[in-house]
Amino acid sequence: MKITVYIVVMLLSVCWMPVAAFSQFRFIDDTAHSKFKAFAQPTAEVGPGFVVFDFDNDGWDDIYTAGGNVTDHLFRNMHDGTFMDVSDSTFQIHGKYSYTRGGSAFDFDNDGLTDLYVCCQRKDILYKNMGNGIFKNVSLPAGIIAPLTENQSNCSTFGDFDGDGDNDLYVGRWIEENRFIQVPGQPVSGYAHRGYRELMYVNNANGTFTESAVPMHVEGDTGNTNIVLMFDYDRDGDLDILVGNDFGVQLKPNIVYKNMLMETGEPTFVDVTKELGMETHLFCMGIGPLDYNRDGKFDFYETNIGPQILLENRGDHFVDVTAKTGIPNGFLFHDNSTMSVTWSAVFGDYDNDGWEDGMIVHGFEGVIAPWTSSEIDTTEFIRNIGSFFENVTDQTGVYLDLRGRGGAQFDYDHDGYQDLGFASMGRIAGGSQKSDFRLLHNVTPHTENAHWLEMKFTAKRTAKEGVGTIVDVWAGGIVHSRQVSTGGGFTSQNSLIQHVGLGEYATADSIVVYWPCDKNRHRQIDRYYNVHADRMIAYEENISAEAVVPSNTAQTIEVYPQPAHSELNITNIKAAAQANYEVYNLLGERVMSGFSNENSMKLSLSELRNGVYTLRIITGGEVVTKQFIKQ
Repeated sequence: MKITVYIVVMLLSVCWMPVAAFSQFRFIDDTAHSKFKAFAQPTAEVGPGFVVFDFDNDGWDDIYTAGGNVTDHLFRNMHDGTFMDVSDSTFQIHGKYSYTRGGSAFDFDNDGLTDLYVCCQRKDILYKNMGNGIFKNVSLPAGIIAPLTENQSNCSTFGDFDGDGDNDLYVGRWIEENRFIQVPGQPVSGYAHRGYRELMYVNNANGTFTESAVPMHVEGDTGNTNIVLMFDYDRDGDLDILVGNDFGVQLKPNIVYKNMLMETGEPTFVDVTKELGMETHLFCMGIGPLDYNRDGKFDFYETNIGPQILLENRGDHFVDVTAKTGIPNGFLFHDNSTMSVTWSAVFGDYDNDGWEDGMIVHGFEGVIAPWTSSEIDTTEFIRNIGSFFENVTDQTGVYLDLRGRGGAQFDYDHDGYQDLGFASMGRIAGGSQKSDFRLLHNVTPHTENAHWLEMKFTAKRTAKEGVGTIVDVWAGGIVHSRQVSTGGGFTSQNSLIQHVGLGEYATADSIVVYWPCDKNRHRQIDRYYNVHADRMIAYEENISAEAVVPSNTAQTIEVYPQPAHSELNITNIKAAAQANYEVYNLLGERVMSGFSNENSMKLSLSELRNGVYTLRIITGGEVVTKQFIKQ
């Protein structure tokens, strides 16, 4: 089926969307009522994280909390808004050997149970889920190699990057303590630390891993990593890697490793940071993925000490749009004398109005801000009001004046509204008397203009969690794009269930699911139509259907007529994923953009002046450039 794209109509529909019809999102601190209570005493001001996962396969998300040098906790969701602490002695014996910080939860041995990888100072831990809430430390037999005296793991992420059906693991490591680097032209500073190199654990499909950072070409980053995501940023079907580095203002910037599986058939990585315009130099602690402007391309919010950054995805490069989108400027006072310290960036549609909002977790660090009260560096909530964010912290109903670190989102009571998990070090060293971890219940009023969908995905060709699965939910001519990933919280993990707010639309016109490619570069695309909202749906990959195989896009795309008058036809795209298009005039200015999920498009040229234009099509990891004349 061909798609006619009317840019002006779409823009007007977005600009005139009745934002005022939606309620301001609100939360309550439900920690005490939910019987959820845990403490943390992290080392080196690092941690704790908040890890969400369903360890007992009952369909309800549970919680793991890292205690640092005190007890870790495992909480079972009791389906009634409360949690039960089911931690056994396994979570209490790490002691001096492993100071826990957070981690990732995934099924590493394909036995149907979700296991747990814990990032630590000293030796990381891999817990195998034995069933019935019992976990066993299997780090040594599984091949987890970091030695006791040489490790500072701050983050991890997982996914089936090579498409062989087993989850692989990437671990980002932080500083070598007491080892500073003299940066040329700058005075000796405690900020410039030497970092450990990253670890890339490739799954051997027998319960063990092989550390393979060097052959995978990701060994070059020694930049004090604080956040890492396996995420298909270019929607081509394979998992790329995004790395956020601390001390990037002096040492290594953030890094993007592109997976070459779809292009070459070989699952290796290439550093494309500069080409994409994502070479940001920050004290980066979190990278939050989102589609803030609903154009079907994934953008990234990066936290920092001082100004945060929002990078907008333009197809083949990213642009800093912080200034025009209302992002907080990173300072606590009007005279810009004191910088905020932001850690996690968690994005979701908290009021179900169709736009993704955010929780930006703040938490001062003693070296940077040696004050005794953290009340001036409070975690912020930002609301998306049509591609522009407003700070609504004072209106949300919660005030988090704690030294925040981790953050995650999940709908823990299955009411269709995203709840939040918050992890902190307390108000002062040693933690608070309540709980260092908080559970924020979303109590936004439910209205007829706030419909929603929640979707759980089970892959068949690749590892079952389906990290990298992309879903486009279409309603009222608007696309809501989500991707299965661990999220942007520091040492934390979001629910893998994808939540979409649909606003006034009680039915999704279509849902298009782009599953990750397998090792043979086959990629399944499933479509569903007229899907009723306000419910959770479980989708399994339809492996009986014919999967998309990459093709030579450049040889097949046709553009006609030449010259064009009112319309331009684009055919034979044969996209392995969505096709993004951009139109530029002779001055290099972008005058049109959009995307299609089909293999043909019809562009309206009525708003263009007569002249020569360049058309760029980005699909399946390839960029095709065509010229056309408008008369």
